[in-house]
Amino acid sequence: MREIAQKLCWQWCVLPVLALSLTAFANGALAQADRKVWLITNVNVFDGSNEALAMNTDVLVEGNMIKQVGKNLDASGAAVIDGGGRTLMPGLIEGHGHIIGAAFSSAELVSAYWDEIGAKMLVRAQDYLKMGFTTVRDGGSWALGTKKAIDDGTADGPRIISPGSGISQTGGHGDFRLPYQNNPFLSPTSQQPEHSILGFLGATRTADGVPEVRKLARANLAAGAHFLKVMGGGGIYSPMDPLASLQYSIAELEAVAEEAANYGTYATIHVHLDAAVERAIDAGFKMIEHATVMEEDTVRKMARNNVIWSMQTSIFLADPKTNPSIDTEVQRAKAQVVHDGLLQTIKYAKKHKLKTLWGTDIIGPRDAFLELFPTEWSFRNDYYTPYEQLQQVTRINGEAIALSGVKNPYPDGPLGVIRAGAYADIILVDGNPLQDILVLQNYDENIDLVMKDGKIYKNTLDD
Repeated sequence: MREIAQKLCWQWCVLPVLALSLTAFANGALAQADRKVWLITNVNVFDGSNEALAMNTDVLVEGNMIKQVGKNLDASGAAVIDGGGRTLMPGLIEGHGHIIGAAFSSAELVSAYWDEIGAKMLVRAQDYLKMGFTTVRDGGSWALGTKKAIDDGTADGPRIISPGSGISQTGGHGDFRLPYQNNPFLSPTSQQPEHSILGFLGATRTADGVPEVRKLARANLAAGAHFLKVMGGGGIYSPMDPLASLQYSIAELEAVAEEAANYGTYATIHVHLDAAVERAIDAGFKMIEHATVMEEDTVRKMARNNVIWSMQTSIFLADPKTNPSIDTEVQRAKAQVVHDGLLQTIKYAKKHKLKTLWGTDIIGPRDAFLELFPTEWSFRNDYYTPYEQLQQVTRINGEAIALSGVKNPYPDGPLGVIRAGAYADIILVDGNPLQDILVLQNYDENIDLVMKDGKIYKNTLDD
């Protein structure tokens, strides 16, 4: 019997583990052997920081990192790409996206399957890569599985960092349960997350009171979230909460910020109106999402405390009277407040040099996403110079990725810059975005090469 048991153990335990180890070793060796050296020549480089292009420059890529940037570089054995005088710049970074937003049609949600949602999320991620976005900072959703499939090479897509589920109070911006589901007398099981549309998708979870908020924050981080996001005020599209509502107590907000800091990362917060923004600053948040309606004193306070403004224009500056994504008059009224406030807030932010991210917050079906997304460039173009906008979508967004500290899944080098030691996330643009930022809107024609992590995903230079 002992001999049989030992034989079975060898066949069922040792051999599979050994096989997996050898496969992993072989794959690793193959990956190392397959690491390419690229020399991109004859390009004008926007490095993410300097306004002047480095003209007629070469960029040497080894593996997944940028090795050298300079003139007349020599790399024997490198595969050469002649940039033909194009603009070489960092891969673009989305500062507030929603990978799961591809499944955010109400009609689809009521009949959606998990695998259907996952498939649409992957297509949304791949659409980003086609547009030249090599990194997406997700604004709240369970995109960690999509990220894993991309990072391990199962599928193509951008880098993703995500807070996992957004944290919402009962009746808050992230609580999309139906009224009877929020009534414990009518629906005793309503606290189960699958009874919420957003909870079903993993986009938000509800927690009330400091202990439960801490528990949910810790659970997100333990599950792989890279930072935390909490809903601290009303929203346009959430049906139950007034825009001016203050959500969560100061103690609850401080608990989220503290849990993030304890893990070595940061917490961000969804708010729109001035009073909610000021509470967030006082509670210790390092970044604020939206913050569309602020007084000048609050903007000054944000700048003084080095709080980052994660701002979006394509959905908030669209005309509320004709915006097709708005369904009700209540939503239109909320959107009008946000629209008018943001016009003034941008002026305050520029005056006080508020550190500002480039992001969109766009959700919805694929056709609407692809139509609306490029308008972020043109809306911002009315208020920011091309250089200011390019900094936002590259270096500044890259610094926001690094803010996750020990939770940053891409710690080997900076993102959003072109320099030795940075990740090899690169695009080649036919045109000069520093002169005309709108060349990036027509990505099919004007972005000729997309490289992420040293691997080329698009190359039309030989067409």
